[in-house]
Amino acid sequence: MIDNQLLNGLRGRELVLFVADKDEISQDEVPFPVVYTGMGKMRMFSGLLKWYECRASGGNPTVLNIGSAGSARFPIGEILNCNCFVNGGSELIYDKIELPGEGCSVFSGDYFMSTQTFSSEQVKALSRQYDLFDMEAYAAAQFCHLHEIPFYCFKAVSDNLDGSLKDWRNILGDIRGKFTSLLKELGRSSSYV
Repeated sequence: MIDNQLLNGLRGRELVLFVADKDEISQDEVPFPVVYTGMGKMRMFSGLLKWYECRASGGNPTVLNIGSAGSARFPIGEILNCNCFVNGGSELIYDKIELPGEGCSVFSGDYFMSTQTFSSEQVKALSRQYDLFDMEAYAAAQFCHLHEIPFYCFKAVSDNLDGSLKDWRNILGDIRGKFTSLLKELGRSSSYV
C-alpha cells in the first residue's frame, strides 16, 4: 500500500515517470513527464540511459517507475510501494537492490510470471519469497542506484500468476484510472522537469 507519509515525501520533487506500456498511464492525464520504455529490463535500462544523456543539466529529478505486476499475495488493482528489487533471469539466478523504508519485493524476470511460462512448483516457490513479479523494476532501480538518482516504484497488481494473461490489457484500464488519480493528487504540489 501507498501511505500518505510516502506521498508527502514525494511532493515538491521533480518527478519523471518511467513506464513500460502506454496503456499503463497517459502523458495527457498526469502532471509529470512520462517516458515510455517498452517491456523488459533491457528496454527500461536503455530508456533511462537515453533520458539521462539527453536531459538538461541541473535540477534534481526523481525517477518514479510505475506499472503492472503479478502477485499471488495481493488482489488485482491494489497499488503498492516497492523497495526491494530482485533481478531474475531465465535461469532464475538473481541479485537484488534494497531501498530504505517499508515496501514490497519485486522479482523482475525476463518473462511474465505465470503457470503458462513456469511450472506450478516454480511459481509457488517464488511466490513464497517475493510479493510482486514484473519485467522492468530491477533495471530502473539498478540504473538509478548507479547514477545516484532518487528512485521510487509503485506497482499495481494486474494478475494473480494463474495464467490469466489474456485479461491483462483489459485490467490495465482499471489500473490506469487508479494511477491517474494517485498521480494527479501527488502533482497538486509537485514540480517536474
